[in-house]
Amino acid sequence: MTIWSAPGRRLCVAATLLLQAYPASAGETAAPPAAAPAAQGGPSFVELFSSLNDRRWYVSDGWVNGDWQGCTWSKHRARIATPGALSLSLTDITYKERPFSCAEIQTRERYGYGTYEVRMRAGAGSGMVSAFFTYNGPENGDRRTNDEIDFEWLGKDTSKVQLNYFVGGVGEHVSLDALGFDAATTTADYAFEWLPDRLRWYVNGRLLREVIGTPDRPIPSHPSKIMLSVWSGQGPDFASWLGPTEYSGQPVTALFERVAFTRMGDPCGFKESIVCH
Repeated sequence: MTIWSAPGRRLCVAATLLLQAYPASAGETAAPPAAAPAAQGGPSFVELFSSLNDRRWYVSDGWVNGDWQGCTWSKHRARIATPGALSLSLTDITYKERPFSCAEIQTRERYGYGTYEVRMRAGAGSGMVSAFFTYNGPENGDRRTNDEIDFEWLGKDTSKVQLNYFVGGVGEHVSLDALGFDAATTTADYAFEWLPDRLRWYVNGRLLREVIGTPDRPIPSHPSKIMLSVWSGQGPDFASWLGPTEYSGQPVTALFERVAFTRMGDPCGFKESIVCH
């Protein structure tokens, strides 16, 4: 099994640093490719984190995604805090030449068109990121398969959420949207619909952004892994995006109560799902 390490992904993330302005939060255009592979993919599921099921989840450990990452992924930073709550944390425990250790889990299987949902509380702290996203790396070195769809909470201001997507490793589709609450103190429901012709992002059932496909701006089309993470950046470019890293002395923690995927055309898997409404 290939575990897509994040260098390819974080090159995508770094591309957002080049943006000078955010595009509008709705009505952007992109395009569905013909015969998209994302019509395939894994089955629907609802994960309530009574345990960390290693048949579904791979826990990253002992590596970093690039020189810009200020922490090393550690399996010890991912744990079930209480039954029904996954804790991903960043701490000042040095690990493999990084001053911090942090957490990432990813599904072993890839998923395609459908609805992706998470109930969570983000971590807070300048220089830190909490993330829920889908990612497919370059397959056999082919960057055309390098697709991604993001929710990212920048710890320097958790009253907003950053939304983005990448196609073939190319981004420049970022928006920064006000939530109306503090994501670091409020447990909330976030979702995105990935359909053949559009993307939609939701917060607590409210449509926050929509991208509709056009031939000259494709949307992601390759089955992808579901990723959850808490991490920090380093270096001047990432500091300009995330803010300088400021560690308060206490772990920066994101809590995840539920992650769900509903394959396009399947019935909803839990009553709170946007698929039910």
